Amino acid sequence: MKIIYRLIFILAALFCFIPRQGFAQMLSSDSLSYSLFINDRFHFMNDFYDSGRRSFDQDRSLHVLYAAPAATLQLGSSLQAVFEAEGQFTYEMDDSDTDQDIDLRNAYLKAYIPGARWSTLAVGQQALSTAGGLIYDDESPTLRLRADLERGFDLPLKLDALVTRVDQDCPYVHAELRYCFSLLESGSIIYGHYRDTHNGLARIYNSLEYSELYKGSSRTQWFGLSLRKFLGNVLMRTTVLYETGSARLRSTSVLADSRSMRTRGYLLDVNFDYVLTDRCTMTAFFFLASGDSNPRKGAFTAFTAIDPYIDKTNIFFNGGIDSQYSSDHVGIGGMQLAGVATPGISFDLRVNRRIELKLVGAYLFTQRGPREQGRVYGWETDCMGYYSINENLQFFTEINMFSPGNYFKRLTGYRTHRSTEVLFGISFLFGN
Repeated sequence: MKIIYRLIFILAALFCFIPRQGFAQMLSSDSLSYSLFINDRFHFMNDFYDSGRRSFDQDRSLHVLYAAPAATLQLGSSLQAVFEAEGQFTYEMDDSDTDQDIDLRNAYLKAYIPGARWSTLAVGQQALSTAGGLIYDDESPTLRLRADLERGFDLPLKLDALVTRVDQDCPYVHAELRYCFSLLESGSIIYGHYRDTHNGLARIYNSLEYSELYKGSSRTQWFGLSLRKFLGNVLMRTTVLYETGSARLRSTSVLADSRSMRTRGYLLDVNFDYVLTDRCTMTAFFFLASGDSNPRKGAFTAFTAIDPYIDKTNIFFNGGIDSQYSSDHVGIGGMQLAGVATPGISFDLRVNRRIELKLVGAYLFTQRGPREQGRVYGWETDCMGYYSINENLQFFTEINMFSPGNYFKRLTGYRTHRSTEVLFGISFLFGN
């Protein structure tokens, strides 16, 4: 299957460079749109957290090439084909190791439902971001229904419902009903249901025991509310999620007993955007995910998601709270059993038409944890800059710093260092 993905990816990338007198000219300009996004960067990380060694001693120097070709083909008045692939090629400069990851993000058909052109049905491989990425942010085989009830019944409602297969025998159902107060203001009701048969919670207990004592399955539901509303000159964007479910952990050893348990957790994401000037916007945010002080007793109360994407900070979260309960990112990964609470502030500054800056500062601490451990994860400061050479070409740089608090100092036996991260590179967007 990976060989097929590689072939599709290469053909799609070459297709984006076909001259207009080629295949693209065989179709009308309105029926085909295509693009190719390329990001080439150097990535230097010093004193990152190594969960295996429980120490801040991981250094990495990477050269990363990311490419994402995409195409949309209008097959008629009611049918559309969407395609997008992505490839990331990573060269480890310290030991000359090379890694490549090619994925088929989108390959699906989208059709208007006959007699109800205010609704669409999409089937195939689709890139998803449910609850704003707080529950699931990945691609998978999906059947998705979207309906704009305002166009059909003059009601300011939008429905987005889907069923997908996250992994073999792991279905996920999600639905969101949005009420639109105005063009920029809305409120949503969110529901999700996931059946995990691939030992998600069991891996957490195995990590606590430093063994492979458990296998198991779980069922999880999420209920949520999301609101986007102006409070005077301040735009409030907030999402609240409550998670509940059950799990069955089967013992694989005589050293442990099988167990059944309840799971519950909650998450809060609040943002306040305020336009200071025409060129500067300030955002005050607070992110909270529940934790568990002793997961071996009673219900498991740490908030868990399927494969979320969180970008509050670039080192601690590094893209997600967790990925199937364990992060494969190079940073801390954001998932700690003690939960996380993060107040912070960011500034988006447009210096001129070519230069943009973003500054982020956040204080990270536990929501709940063992008494013998510290409560402070640490401070993080991120700085990002972008210079647009032209409308298709952009140079960027990023400098991030994380200073560990007493939580990691006690966890690592005071073997901590200040983590730093430097990125720079160039992005290119080509399309018709």
